[in-house]
Amino acid sequence: MLAGMLKRSPLTGATLLVAGTTIGAGMLALPLISQGLGFPMLAGLLLLCWVFMALAALITLETNLAISPGATLFVMARETLGKAGFRVCTLAMTFLFYSLLAAYIAGGGEQLISTLSAIFPLSLQKPVYGMVLFVLIFGAISAVGARYVDSCNRVLFLLMMAVFLVALTMLLPGVEVRTLQQAPTTPWHGLAVIPVIFTSFGYHGSIPSLIAYVGGEQKQQLRTVFLLGSFIPLVLYLLWLAATLGQSNGTTLLDNGSVTGMIEALAAGTTDNRYQPWFVPILSSFTNLALVTSFLGVGLGFFDFMHSATASKSRLQTAVIVFLPPLLVAWLIPDAFVAALGFAAFALAILAILLPAAMAWRLKQQGKLTRWPGGVGFWPTVAFGVVIALLSLTHA
Repeated sequence: MLAGMLKRSPLTGATLLVAGTTIGAGMLALPLISQGLGFPMLAGLLLLCWVFMALAALITLETNLAISPGATLFVMARETLGKAGFRVCTLAMTFLFYSLLAAYIAGGGEQLISTLSAIFPLSLQKPVYGMVLFVLIFGAISAVGARYVDSCNRVLFLLMMAVFLVALTMLLPGVEVRTLQQAPTTPWHGLAVIPVIFTSFGYHGSIPSLIAYVGGEQKQQLRTVFLLGSFIPLVLYLLWLAATLGQSNGTTLLDNGSVTGMIEALAAGTTDNRYQPWFVPILSSFTNLALVTSFLGVGLGFFDFMHSATASKSRLQTAVIVFLPPLLVAWLIPDAFVAALGFAAFALAILAILLPAAMAWRLKQQGKLTRWPGGVGFWPTVAFGVVIALLSLTHA
């Protein structure tokens, strides 16, 4: 099985890129926003968001294939919606990807500097050192292209899954069923966290890059890539939330406000002394890998978009445009991880749902589409995108 996963198949690589891009955002943010909701309500919201985001991916896929297989969102908007659509797409894409990259750089830099300080006898107290190193290493990989990101992501994803299973083994003995069954104490808080849950299934900006990588002629296989690639994170999210929120101190995770604080809270709550020395290293490794795989997928999609939008011939110049602004945001804004994910929801609703829907509407007017992409789910998905956009503005 391992050999099959590592074998160079664009379909396998694309599926793992969808899963890896998705997991980094949600796996770490979801426990941090869970206070007062409880596992049952969070599980229901996760399933709801997955369904609509899967439909949104199919809408984007069919729209992309009808315009030009593998065309960037920049080209898709320009060809269907003219200058106005192009401007909206550019603004939404830029805001979304800068927000996501800032979140991953903030979380990844924090974890990286913590790991390096534990390994080497160095006094690296400033998180910005970790952020810069994180960007230099993984930003470079994102900038060299899908083939290299695929190769790196396969290895990292398999490592992440192995570490995830170990982390579950450590956490599950401490799960209390009565804790998981607790009814939400502040159910209206669910409206505030839906945008973050929605963003936790956001890989849609990378869809054109993945279509170009796999090949537009493989429509059915691409549908499987997006459905399976996003279903894997759904299952892992549910397992992760059950394992974290089922702990006796699971409802206090939000009080820590950061990825490192969440790990420390979980470590403090573990009841099995056998795992105590390994708990923090294992969970830190998992969060590091989750952030890296997500960063690689988002970085690839945004790099291809900006390289096309700026018509730059220098990949280094594009890399500076892509990675320097979110690095500055992560450095200058405290607690940027969860905050950036919340702000990203508005742009993601536009980019993943509303813009592709508008493109599909224009293509159907022109007779280039004979049916609504996503079938009967098209208009409900559009309505869901509007709701997410309004909620993200209300709770920003």
